[in-house]
Amino acid sequence: MAANIRDIARAAGVSVSTVSKALNEYPSVNAETREKVLRIARELRYEPNAAARALVGQRSMTLGVFLTTGLAHPFFASLLGGIDRALREKGYDLIYLSQARLGPEYSLVRHCRTRNVEGVLAFGLQDTDLSFAELAEAELPAVFIDLDIKGSRIGMVTSDNAQAIREAVGRLHALGHRRIAYVAGLAGTYVEKLRKRGFRQGLEDHGLAERPEYVVGDDFTQASGYEAMQRLLALVERPTAVVCCSDLSALGAMQAAAERGLSVPGDISVVGFDDIEAARAGRPALTTIRQDMPGMGYAAVALLDRLITEEPGSRSEADRRIVLPTEWVSRDSCGPAATADR
Repeated sequence: MAANIRDIARAAGVSVSTVSKALNEYPSVNAETREKVLRIARELRYEPNAAARALVGQRSMTLGVFLTTGLAHPFFASLLGGIDRALREKGYDLIYLSQARLGPEYSLVRHCRTRNVEGVLAFGLQDTDLSFAELAEAELPAVFIDLDIKGSRIGMVTSDNAQAIREAVGRLHALGHRRIAYVAGLAGTYVEKLRKRGFRQGLEDHGLAERPEYVVGDDFTQASGYEAMQRLLALVERPTAVVCCSDLSALGAMQAAAERGLSVPGDISVVGFDDIEAARAGRPALTTIRQDMPGMGYAAVALLDRLITEEPGSRSEADRRIVLPTEWVSRDSCGPAATADR
């Protein structure tokens, strides 16, 4: 017979109410008690929603979204339009799965089962942020945005990151730039690995050597871009053009240049990545690589719906991996390199 919460309460020496609150991750339960209850639940192989899942044909029509960047982040705000359109078409509700208030024993699979979630959308993650092996083994349908995780019921939606940056370097080269720098994003993230690879490929395409001092930065934020540009401008031979990992970092880079009394693009050209609203509103307006973020959100929900409703393994790995094209958006922050710099 399957274990129930009374079995857990008896083994843990606590009340049934305390067990229920611990399993549902109420913050009022202290960490030591919660860990004890969760450990015993695991040992007894307790399934919080076993009864509900046993009801024939029952579906919650609820998806969970897990992100580490926060709901107000401009990338998520752009995704949300596409996500919302697909949710309305497919008839799903969406809940936010927060890791912030949970302890080190956090289990995404258990969290989803507690909330009766049928599938997960996740982004803003590194491959060390969650127990992805647990997620794959549980065969809980999931779609990751900008993170390539393997599993029979796991999919991915991303942009053609490497090719986009590679082409950006080529465009700058065509404008006469030879001293091209790269402001990097958060190390270890999937998109950062691809964008840095694209930068290096772009240099190779045009016979330009990679200069280690021209690769700086460690996050996708405006503050990181500002600090990275300060380092680049302190070099004896500063770059004439900078490709940034995100629009936010590009805006920070332009702020640093302006504070040094430099003209963008007269003294240094700057390219971003994303095409968020602030890129269009800046002065100068930011030349950038546009991701189809609403399209990514829509595709992620549509793919997740298929993973939920189809038999596991019915789609090949290639069918569960969607790569969307990007678009070069020419504005005011890029211009020809000075003749003396070519």
